[in-house]
Amino acid sequence: MTLTAPPTHVAIIGGGLAGFTLALALQGLNIPSNVYEGRSEDYDQGGGVLLSPNALRVLDSVGVYQRVRERGYNLDILAFKDADGNTTDEYYFGSEKLYDYPAVRIMRKELLDELRAMLRERNVPVHYNYKLASVVDRPDEVEFAFENGQTASAPLVIGADGIHSTVRKSFLPQVKPMYAGFLGINCIVEKEQLRIPEDYHLPVTVMAKPGAFLLVPQGSDGSHLFVGSQRRFAELDQAGWDALRKDKAKLYDMLQENKDDWPDVVQSALEAISVDGMNFWAFYGIPPLASWLSDTKRIILVGDAAHAIPPTVAQGANQAFEDVRSLATILSRLSEKVPLDKAAARWQSYRQARIDKVLELTKQMTVKRLPEAERAKLPPGVFWNDQSLTQGGGGELRWLYEPDLAEEAEKWVQELEVTT
Repeated sequence: MTLTAPPTHVAIIGGGLAGFTLALALQGLNIPSNVYEGRSEDYDQGGGVLLSPNALRVLDSVGVYQRVRERGYNLDILAFKDADGNTTDEYYFGSEKLYDYPAVRIMRKELLDELRAMLRERNVPVHYNYKLASVVDRPDEVEFAFENGQTASAPLVIGADGIHSTVRKSFLPQVKPMYAGFLGINCIVEKEQLRIPEDYHLPVTVMAKPGAFLLVPQGSDGSHLFVGSQRRFAELDQAGWDALRKDKAKLYDMLQENKDDWPDVVQSALEAISVDGMNFWAFYGIPPLASWLSDTKRIILVGDAAHAIPPTVAQGANQAFEDVRSLATILSRLSEKVPLDKAAARWQSYRQARIDKVLELTKQMTVKRLPEAERAKLPPGVFWNDQSLTQGGGGELRWLYEPDLAEEAEKWVQELEVTT
């Protein structure tokens, strides 16, 4: 039986960026929620996240942006440079002039800590060490149990528990993450250790014979750089990935391959990296889902649980923020004329269309970063090329950065009210 009024309570499974932001958005709309996180409060996944204008607009709407904007590194353009240091393309990750916000690269833990602090201030309960064990989806309520022996129920459950979502498995057990065939190997280095040419734009993707090498400032002062490169790599099972993550020397050696084929600025980065600091990201996604909702419409998936996106254009977290902002608005406007099943169908249709465009952009950017020999075999249309250098301004990404997801959701509600 579909909801025809705002839910009296929402259970959010997953205390990450999407789950916490959803809880803040719901609280601002007077919808109570509880967040259940399987890991401990002090767990640190590590790494940074690049927030583009579409995500920052969401964070601004729940009061987060002003609290974190100075704690990250603000940037607009990622330059593509050839081995001689010439700029060949520019990719706009943000622009206050064009899209109302710059892009902000911030450490994931810093952003999560701020979200967590805001939830405490607003008295939104967050339960740690609550790893989901099972879900029973009933027509009028969802019951669920945790590995610590606790049980709970709610009229609506949101699965914000990532690409390996236990919530998703409860009604879509056949859906498995799909490996894209690439590994991103990375490390953090001190900027002052690098031989950076004068007036050299950062962040930058350096294109050379071995492929692409990324140099991205992080920290509010940009004193450290996230550096790394992607490569084709055969899929491993979970035990294999775990072993590789521990094998820092192997990751170091892989990143050092073909060192002499890189320009000096990249060579200096390779010289600065430490074995102990090596890490990687295996590029996984999931196939498009027929529905992000269970048959009862009492369970809804968001973020990586619904549409995991490889990290090439840094839209994974940003699209999750779009999901939860628009979903919260819809839930607050449910009525007899705007029942959840119809509103959610409109929501998913819009969201999937945007995800599909992001996935196409991601695919083109991934191909662009292939080694020179591989790219030479491909027609130009299969990899991304920025026309803003001739057209001026980078406005070709307005489709991605300009939509206000709360406003979009309000439009869907109004359309349903008129047609129902």
